[in-house]
Amino acid sequence: MHCLMHHGHRGSGFTFSDTAIETALIVKGIFKLLLSGLEGVLNLVFMLMNISLKSPTDTCISNAFEDRKS
Repeated sequence: MHCLMHHGHRGSGFTFSDTAIETALIVKGIFKLLLSGLEGVLNLVFMLMNISLKSPTDTCISNAFEDRKS
C-alpha cells in the first residue's frame, strides 16, 4: 500500500505492507481508538521500544480500510 506523506506536495511517500495496515486496524479495534489517535499510539510504542519505524498515517489506514470494504 502506497501512501503520500503529509508535506503538502505530491511525490513519493511511505510504502506500508498489508500486514502493517491490518495490524494497525487490529490495535485500533482492541483499544477502541480513533484513527487520529492510532498513529500517535503506534509511534509512541515504537519510540518506547527504541525501534526506528513509523506507523501508517490515519489517512493511509482509512483509505486501505475503505478499499477492503468494497
